Amino acid sequence: MSRVLVCVQPARGHVGPTKPIVEALLASGHDVTVVTGARYRQAFEALGAHVRLLPEEADFDETDLDGTIPGRKGLRGLKLARFELAHFVRAMPAQLSVLDDDVDVVLCDPLFMAGLALVRREHRPRVLVLGFLPFMPPVPSGPPPKTLGDRVGGAVFKALSPWVLGPAQRLARELLGEDPGLLFADWPLRSDGVLQMTCPGFEYPRPGAPLHFIGPTTVSRTADHPLPPWWGDLDGSRPVVHVTQGTIANDDLGRLVEPAIAALAEEDVLVVVTTCGGTLRPGPLPPNVRVADFLPYDELLPRCAAMVSNGGYGGVNHALRYGVPLVVVGASEDKREVAARVTWSGAGIGRARPTVPPEKLRRDVRAVLDEPRYRERARELAAEMAAGPSMADVVELITTGQKYARK
Repeated sequence: MSRVLVCVQPARGHVGPTKPIVEALLASGHDVTVVTGARYRQAFEALGAHVRLLPEEADFDETDLDGTIPGRKGLRGLKLARFELAHFVRAMPAQLSVLDDDVDVVLCDPLFMAGLALVRREHRPRVLVLGFLPFMPPVPSGPPPKTLGDRVGGAVFKALSPWVLGPAQRLARELLGEDPGLLFADWPLRSDGVLQMTCPGFEYPRPGAPLHFIGPTTVSRTADHPLPPWWGDLDGSRPVVHVTQGTIANDDLGRLVEPAIAALAEEDVLVVVTTCGGTLRPGPLPPNVRVADFLPYDELLPRCAAMVSNGGYGGVNHALRYGVPLVVVGASEDKREVAARVTWSGAGIGRARPTVPPEKLRRDVRAVLDEPRYRERARELAAEMAAGPSMADVVELITTGQKYARK
């Protein structure tokens, strides 16, 4: 039996892919303690894990970020990014105060900055990173730029990076009492491995990076989200296009969901929207649109011809698991990087922008539906994921360090 400590931020997109791993570890007889926020205590206790709550100053409610993170309200764009990065680092001492390193393995959320302190210790347990975000430093990390626009965009981002990253880096140095020796967000490079929840074909080549590709782990079934009354409309008579803005950047569905509804109103498709806690503007919907708060992805995605997303890494990889090609429009959090990977991998069209006009969105969706290359590539990535490690292999890697041998 191994003693495993799991540290995960209290956000749906982080907890969802972590729960199946915790459940598998427990089913294999290992002792698991989870450090997370109060909102997710019951979810992990129901699996049989011990739960240790984050102190109040390190906890937050993802459904009310402005109300539970002082100083966040009113910030947008790069100012918001600058604030949030510093906020993640500021939580480090509070996180460390509830950690117990008298364990065999620590599984750590990449945004759980206690990980930066853990990997620097001379005597420590093995530290593995939960790879439910793109593997990257927070600077442009894709293939070489091809166009003048790529080069200009990269130059602008590089010029702004010190302003965006500087406060968090200085705070990390102050809290550690010395220079960390690397960018604060790059601490997974010093870990004992990253359980990257995708396949090699969706991540840029990273020679020497400690990556273990384990595929998406999130489970989303009818037990989690009951089927709506209109589910019978998904009868195969029309292509289904799923539209979502995910669970975080959905305070304004006018960025993507509403333009997508307008874009596809006259198309011969069935548009299935999940609002995930967001709110559509009042008014009648086109007859080809169906709406739910949440839906069971393991039932929905096999019925989809395409997915329109703002670039949540977990949702995008969940779609690819079922060979669903993508249109991604997003620029907040890590979504710019996800959009770039969608284009680079060939599994769809990625737009690293906050929004696009309905006309452009319609053209992108039609291209993904009509050009076979996108679906063929998405199916190739689905096959890569299917050939990856089982959850039993993942448990073996976590508890013994034994790597999965790809067949």
